[in-house]
Amino acid sequence: MVALDLRNPPSAATTVKEDQQFTVFIDGVETALHEGVIQWNGGTVTLVSTGVLAVDRLQHVVVRGGGSGDVSFTRCGFAAAEACGVASFHRCDAVRADGAREVAVHRCRSADVERAGVVAIRRCKGAARVRGAGELRVGRCHEANVGGCADVAVGRCRAACADWCGAIGIERCGSADVSRCGAVRVDRCRAASVSGCGSVAVRCGKVNVIEQPPVCQEKPMYHLLHAEPVYAIPLEISSEIKLQ
Repeated sequence: MVALDLRNPPSAATTVKEDQQFTVFIDGVETALHEGVIQWNGGTVTLVSTGVLAVDRLQHVVVRGGGSGDVSFTRCGFAAAEACGVASFHRCDAVRADGAREVAVHRCRSADVERAGVVAIRRCKGAARVRGAGELRVGRCHEANVGGCADVAVGRCRAACADWCGAIGIERCGSADVSRCGAVRVDRCRAASVSGCGSVAVRCGKVNVIEQPPVCQEKPMYHLLHAEPVYAIPLEISSEIKLQ
């Protein structure tokens, strides 16, 4: 392998598939990596093989592209992957992934994931925020904030918040706030609130369920006078489920 200087990027004549070409930003400096190793302030970016990139011990790095390729980050400060195939983060500070097919985060301080296929996040010291994932698994994080995901499982987090998800299961969390989801399953949470969801199953714990009936469609006298429809504000019907 050869060392590449960021100020002298490789020649454009290098042959590489378009969907496996990575563009790397290190401290705001951009380079297209086709082969070899980039060394920068004690950290490295290594093209392990075609479409496989490894990033180690960089303070601020963004990897873009490589749509069908894999990129892994280890012990970085801020690390981000955009439009990559598979992105994995291990023992980094703040991480972000956008548009990846698969994302794995382990023992990082915080995670922010958007538009991903399969996502697994474990042992984040801070918040794990996910928007628009297909299958999501979050475990042992301080806080899980989820929205617009199809299939979600959250376990052993101090706090969990979910909105506009399909099926979601929450297990052994301190507090949980779920709204506008399809099927909800709650197991052994200290306190949980479920609002405007399709079905709710509680195995053990205390759950406050808030049902929101359809908006009243009757037009009051105000409509006849001002030619504008005025709908009644929906009431919240609250019921508490407590199972031992």
